[in-house]
Amino acid sequence: MATEWVDFKKVKEAVDMQMVLDHYGIKGLTKSGDELRGPCPIHKSSSRSKNFTVNVRKNAFNCFSEGCGARGNVLDFVAAMERCSVREAAAKLRDRFKIGESEPSSIDEDHDASEAGEISRGIYSDQGGALFEVIATATNGEDLEPVAVYRELFGDYRFWVAPTQNFTGGDSTFTLVKKL
Repeated sequence: MATEWVDFKKVKEAVDMQMVLDHYGIKGLTKSGDELRGPCPIHKSSSRSKNFTVNVRKNAFNCFSEGCGARGNVLDFVAAMERCSVREAAAKLRDRFKIGESEPSSIDEDHDASEAGEISRGIYSDQGGALFEVIATATNGEDLEPVAVYRELFGDYRFWVAPTQNFTGGDSTFTLVKKL
């Protein structure tokens, strides 16, 4: 039986620690600068302990508990949580967050990028903290206004369409978290 190839780099670029923490429902970590601290979800430490640290800028974690000592990147975290290999963790993340299913494209090739309201392809956050991936830009068939095609990175991973202004400018509804 052939083993399916998984692009570790692509998975690590597309999925960050905050997305994975949200997926596992890990809440209540205390924020201090670029770090989140709290009880370790891997070895289920006491709710009062602060031995688990996530550096959101570096996309890495570390448990300072002697009995656990887990550390690494997003793949290592999922492997520890799921008690599986790093390769299996990468495949789970790829499937869970549907990485590689939507390649960058411009649906309307006839329009100039600026005319079509081109926005950066990437991961965006709404005002409530929910994450979305902008897939492409298109043109609304009724009024010919530029729209963004995006999908939620939670729940059912539904696809959505919204005016590009929602993703650009000072009054935008969404904030770019990570450019893809």
